[in-house]
Amino acid sequence: MLKKMWNYKKIRFLCIGSLNSVADLTVLNTLVFVAHFPVWVANAVSVSVGITLSYFLNHFIVFRHKHKPTKKLFAKFFVVTGFSVILIQTTVIYLTRPIYAHLIQSSSNATLLHDEKSITLNLAKLTAILVGMVWNYILYSKFVFKNAPVDEEAKAITSIT
Repeated sequence: MLKKMWNYKKIRFLCIGSLNSVADLTVLNTLVFVAHFPVWVANAVSVSVGITLSYFLNHFIVFRHKHKPTKKLFAKFFVVTGFSVILIQTTVIYLTRPIYAHLIQSSSNATLLHDEKSITLNLAKLTAILVGMVWNYILYSKFVFKNAPVDEEAKAITSIT
């Protein structure tokens, strides 16, 4: 069952994206709460590290691209992901963080208030990651890895129609 599910590109994308998100969140939290970087700087650094990891994982595992990694392909990937991170994720973080803070404060749970900064940052970042994942998947498929082999999901849809 799991092996069959792994044949679907979207499943691979979600798994690799989740792994990359854990790495991203780990770096972000370390830089903000241990090294005391501003959130926007920490987010830029954590994602820059993640972009490189993500490129290779997406190239070989998710899209199973038949060509070797190239600087040109990495540049396309970097532009798509960079736009997602710099504009989309940063905007979503700054728009949702006050909303999450308000929701936590209105719940008035003393244990949550102690960790409010950490909780609101991570909820906002997770929201930003989800929005960014949709953007990234669409553009990776259409722009970056457009010559990747067709996966089982696409074959099944094609055979039905």
